[in-house]
Amino acid sequence: MEEELKPERIQEFKVGDCPICGGKGTLKVIQFIHKIPYFGEVMESTLICERCGYKSADIMILEEREPRLYEVKVEEEKDLFTRVVRSKSGTIELEELGIKIEPGPAAEGFVSNIEGVLERAKDVLLMARDFKEQENDEEAVKRIDELLNYIEEVKEGKKPLTVRIMDPFGNSALIGDKVKSRRLTKEEIKKLSTGPYIIIEPEESPQQ
Repeated sequence: MEEELKPERIQEFKVGDCPICGGKGTLKVIQFIHKIPYFGEVMESTLICERCGYKSADIMILEEREPRLYEVKVEEEKDLFTRVVRSKSGTIELEELGIKIEPGPAAEGFVSNIEGVLERAKDVLLMARDFKEQENDEEAVKRIDELLNYIEEVKEGKKPLTVRIMDPFGNSALIGDKVKSRRLTKEEIKKLSTGPYIIIEPEESPQQ
């Protein structure tokens, strides 16, 4: 279950027309300001259309940050509560699963924890599994089941998981006692994807 967050301030205002349904003046933004201990203030902005329900969220850290890579090794259940701040420009890697969550038009910013990230990955994998079942792709279904099982074992503290988040604009982070961080190199920044949100299914089983 994702960690319950209590924003310190909330602002809400209209911003214009909906880019999806074309509703006139139906698009509003809601802003949540979170103050995260030992980190600082983070603004979570959510665009919502009151007509069609279109929704898009993003995160911005309210102080200047350099391009950074954050990494943590999840080895026991308490590591799942490591805070995750992910903006639309952030790339998340779940190494042993071979999963990468990349920026793009459909990407969402959020403030959560590692358990919440695993639940998001699980939801997408379950949708992919249904699709592969309809195609009678038994090999893909088996591979997805292996990923789902590995996620459950990580949540139970039985399997390790290396989690990384990289953001060229510094608007994403991992926050916790075990987190390591360093500045991204120019070469690493160039390699970061700006394509659509995807989860990459590995051709091999999860690493043991």
